[in-house]
Amino acid sequence: MSEAQLGEEQSFKFPVSVVVECQTLKDSRWESTRWEVVGVVQAEEFTEAEPQVKRIHGGDGAEQYLWSGFSVELFKDDAESYYFNLRGDEPKVFVICRRDEDDQLEPFLVTLSYDEASSYMEVEDDVYSVPIPPEIYQGAESYVINNYVPSPLKKRKRSKWYKGARGDE
Repeated sequence: MSEAQLGEEQSFKFPVSVVVECQTLKDSRWESTRWEVVGVVQAEEFTEAEPQVKRIHGGDGAEQYLWSGFSVELFKDDAESYYFNLRGDEPKVFVICRRDEDDQLEPFLVTLSYDEASSYMEVEDDVYSVPIPPEIYQGAESYVINNYVPSPLKKRKRSKWYKGARGDE
């Protein structure tokens, strides 16, 4: 990905795939399986089709599935959220999932935005966070550098602040 590709654009997409794991639980009274997102990898290319799933690993009471056909799309108006995610101690990719009729996990959105992930948590969708792959981090960092300008802090003089606080205006 070149700097020119990540210049001042309204949006930019990275093709990604999601790795979902299903563990068989033997000692649990309440559930027989546990589903979770265990990773996100950059994909080779975009597909216009619906997300595809294929089994990539199985054994020892766990199976992993690769869900392909997703993208992480960066939008200029969400650049502040990406900025704070990338500056955190552990930058994350957020994968939003729903359960199907068999209670299996189905990813439907991948994002780097804290704000977007939080809004899905509020409506009780399953939101998983996984470490961001280096190639996605680098691309997102370039996008943020080219598209985010922090708003300057507004400083108030103490005399005005005190005057307004006492109601002496």
